[in-house]
Amino acid sequence: MGINRSRALFIIVLSVCMGMLPLSALAGDLSSDVRKGASGPDSGDGGYFEIGMGVTAYTSPILGAPEGNEKDEVHPELFVDINARYQYRGFFAELFSQSLEQFTLGYNFHNGENWAIDWVALMQHDEMSAEESNDYRGLKKRHFDFMSGPRATAYLGNYIVQLHALTDISNTHHGELYSLKLARHWQYRNWTIHGIVGATYRSRQITNYYFGIDETEASAQFPVFSASSAMAYVGELGATYPLSEKWVLRSLIRRIDIGTDAEKSPLILDNHGDMIATSISYVF
Repeated sequence: MGINRSRALFIIVLSVCMGMLPLSALAGDLSSDVRKGASGPDSGDGGYFEIGMGVTAYTSPILGAPEGNEKDEVHPELFVDINARYQYRGFFAELFSQSLEQFTLGYNFHNGENWAIDWVALMQHDEMSAEESNDYRGLKKRHFDFMSGPRATAYLGNYIVQLHALTDISNTHHGELYSLKLARHWQYRNWTIHGIVGATYRSRQITNYYFGIDETEASAQFPVFSASSAMAYVGELGATYPLSEKWVLRSLIRRIDIGTDAEKSPLILDNHGDMIATSISYVF
């Protein structure tokens, strides 16, 4: 799918979602909102903070992430689970450890009763360098990026639809990213069950910057490779349970499938990555 078609798809879906909904409030991170069973946007100044510990086990399709990574290798890790959001006069910051986006800065510039449009800025891709992993020795450094653009969120009963249209503002790769995610939550007694499916388009500038190999760095281990634009898909199923007024249990299973063209890169080990995670957090 080319850039122009991706833009057209984004505009069409956004128009349909906005046209279905009445018009006043602020949206949030989709992964956090669906876990809370949100049926409408967040509103007003203020915020909240949670911190806890979690354990995860994951497989990574990317060479060097982590160092020494091999195909289908399971990596167990402990992590600090932080969930926080604060907003003031439309400006906001969001940090959710288990989110697909994790840390986001933004400004809400248009509200609706069941929908909102924000301008957001966030990092989408990590640095790939010999300083980060010995597996990248001999390769040029791929810097982390910082991308910005509109985020639209619609709340349709138990469903949440969120779209991103992001452009590189860090002068890293000058690429564009478009994503569409659909989330749903179910309530069973005190359990909130959620599911997320989504698709992400990355332009050639992004995929070739991180996963292409040019002639100046090519070797027997890393032959020349030119990556094209690619689609990636995500599926997630999770559960949230309040252990008490101040303690919350969260768990999830997630799978990310990468595009078949990107899979051919010498820096890609597999066509997918999987993760399971469980955490307990304290709510302040």
